Amino acid sequence: MHKKSMSCPHSHIEAALDRWSECHWYIHQMESNYHTPDLFRYSLNSFIRAIKEIPQILKIELQNHSHYKETFKPLIDSMKKDKLMSLLNKKRDFIVHRGMLEVLSHGNVGATEGRIIKISSGFQVAPYESTIEAYERFKAKCRENKVIRGMLGPDCDSWPFVRREWKIPEFPDIELLELSINAWRLIGEVISSILVKLGGDEMDLSFSCRHDPEKVKTVEFSQSEFFNSVDGIDINA
Repeated sequence: MHKKSMSCPHSHIEAALDRWSECHWYIHQMESNYHTPDLFRYSLNSFIRAIKEIPQILKIELQNHSHYKETFKPLIDSMKKDKLMSLLNKKRDFIVHRGMLEVLSHGNVGATEGRIIKISSGFQVAPYESTIEAYERFKAKCRENKVIRGMLGPDCDSWPFVRREWKIPEFPDIELLELSINAWRLIGEVISSILVKLGGDEMDLSFSCRHDPEKVKTVEFSQSEFFNSVDGIDINA
């Protein structure tokens, strides 16, 4: 008599796991394209589309399981407690358009010395312009206004930088990458709990491959190019 073979716990929710991994990839695309507005927005929208589908995929995959109603459905519904997932649940078609980011693209400019910001000031970075374009505007202001140049431009020990953040009106106090990673991790916790109940192991939710948030938000530019472009000085001569 042959023993009945046990199916792998992952096979019960394979599609949901695949979509969750896809969301992980989109987060890294958001990191990589953080300073290029349209590419960042495309990556964000792809993340939103993918993560919104996961609860429904899980319900389809598990609806015929004998413990669906009392065990798995409450776990799946608990995803709604995440702020982003709650918003997506209320709005059927939620896509981040340019106008939605317009008043919430924040920026700072100044000088940095190593990993330490030496001096900085608020600087409006428009949602339609890249960080490089914003930096060119900053250099133009430094050429026109020597006070700004003296206060915010680099010296021989520092480098110019631009720091920006992306937010949406629904969550004016939470940066979009943080919002997305929080949602990804909460959904991962639910999927991990489901796997354990199916007889599998807990998943790794550490997101150890995440890049330093401040490095993602900040672009440091060439010290010598700034002096040459703004002051007409070759500091390497």
